[in-house]
Amino acid sequence: MMRDKILITGVNGYLGSKIAEDLISKNYLILGIDLSDSNIGYLYQKKTFKFFKADITDIRSYPSDIKKVDILIHCAALVHKRSKDLSRENYFKINHEGTKNIIYFLNKKKLKQIIFLSTVLVYGELAQNVLPDETTPVAPKEYYSQSKIAAENEIRKFAKKYEIPFTIFRLTPVYGKNFLLNINKRVYLPKKIAFYKIGSGQQQISLCSVHNIIDVIANSINNHNYFNETFIIKDKNDYSINEIIFVMREVFNKKRKIVLYIPLLIIKIIFGLITLVFPQKGKFYKYQIKKITQDSLYCGNKLFSSRIRINWNLKNTLLKK
Repeated sequence: MMRDKILITGVNGYLGSKIAEDLISKNYLILGIDLSDSNIGYLYQKKTFKFFKADITDIRSYPSDIKKVDILIHCAALVHKRSKDLSRENYFKINHEGTKNIIYFLNKKKLKQIIFLSTVLVYGELAQNVLPDETTPVAPKEYYSQSKIAAENEIRKFAKKYEIPFTIFRLTPVYGKNFLLNINKRVYLPKKIAFYKIGSGQQQISLCSVHNIIDVIANSINNHNYFNETFIIKDKNDYSINEIIFVMREVFNKKRKIVLYIPLLIIKIIFGLITLVFPQKGKFYKYQIKKITQDSLYCGNKLFSSRIRINWNLKNTLLKK
């Protein structure tokens, strides 16, 4: 028996493709839209998958086939440094206006749930000894996070107007076996010539395995416990930089690769000099220093207290065949 028809935007991206693959295996009919299908050729072998080339910023590109779906999983977004145009206008065009376009295009009598992938960056700069949760006021600092919170609010307004349940997931930095950008930049020097750590390496970070995201999304579909709620998704435990380096050296057999210790004072001097040269970016560089030298932790208790099991961590994700 065929289950619900689900539309996944951004299906050619890392998260969108992984979510599609999982839901296809669960016998859902998946319709995917994106600007390209270059990463998802393997999905064409599945009888319950259909791809349509479309631009979420251009309603004229939308195929009529996607109008009557049961569930929307909205992954499409402009993320950091993945475009030549990182202007505020472009972030809002794609992340906010694109969201508005797709939700209003769909048949509101047919649509049963909207699932939206957002980011913990909506909380902005983290204060010391404060662990943000879903009740923490948002204070986005960057165009990306500002456009994401605008999209969240657009979905809430739409859901209230048409009485269609929504679920918003704010993701901590995501990683997978073949998607380690969010980890590599925190522990590797350029070209992976060596590992590095700033100060003691005890600073901690909340991360999220792609497999935990997949499991949570699958569990949230048609699940009233998730309706009209916002959740932070993260791994059960946080990681220190030392722990991440230890796992990476063990899993990838890099035990002989050196770990370079960089004193915090050196980092502050370097960023201080850059700020003198580019004073207009002083706040930006100050923010970047905090991101790499202080804890970056979020509270996942709301999700943990639900019935979903968070089974994946850094080591078993990297070892997954």
